[in-house]
Amino acid sequence: MGKTEIIIGVFLMILSFAFYTLTYQFPEQTLAFSPKIFPGFVSVCLFIISSVLVIQGITAVRRGSREEKPKLTIDKALDKAFLIRLFLGILIGYTYTRLLPITGYVVATPPFIAGIMLVFNEKRWYKIVATSIVTTSLLYILFRIIFRVPLPRFSLF
Repeated sequence: MGKTEIIIGVFLMILSFAFYTLTYQFPEQTLAFSPKIFPGFVSVCLFIISSVLVIQGITAVRRGSREEKPKLTIDKALDKAFLIRLFLGILIGYTYTRLLPITGYVVATPPFIAGIMLVFNEKRWYKIVATSIVTTSLLYILFRIIFRVPLPRFSLF
C-alpha cells in the first residue's frame, strides 16, 4: 500500500503546484480580497496533505509490511451497497445543482448536506440537522460576507 500512497501523493503535489502557479494569472483586484487568495490557500493545503501522504507511503515501504494483506478485487470494491451510495450521492448532487438557482443557497444547501449525511449512514437526526445548519451558515459567512462572493438567491418571484 505504501507505493500507491507515494504515487498518489506525488501526483497531487504536482497538481497542487500547477494550480497554485495558475493563480498568478488571475487579475489583480484592489477593492476586496484578490481572487487568487482562496484557490492559492486550497492549493497550499492540498500540497501539505499530499506531502503527509507521501511521507506515510515512504514509512510504509521502509517498514516493509510483512503481513500479506488480501488483494482488493474489483468485485469487492464495487459491491452493491457502494454502487447504491455512489448513485444516490450523484443524484443528490445533481438535484442540488438544479435547485440552487431556483431556491437559492440558503434554502437548497441544508437538505443537500442532510441527504449526503443520510447516504453515508448517519442516523442521529439531531446531528444531521445541526451539521446542515451550521455548515450552511459558516459557508455563507465565509463566501458571502468575508470573500464577498455572490451566492444564488431565492428567485421564484
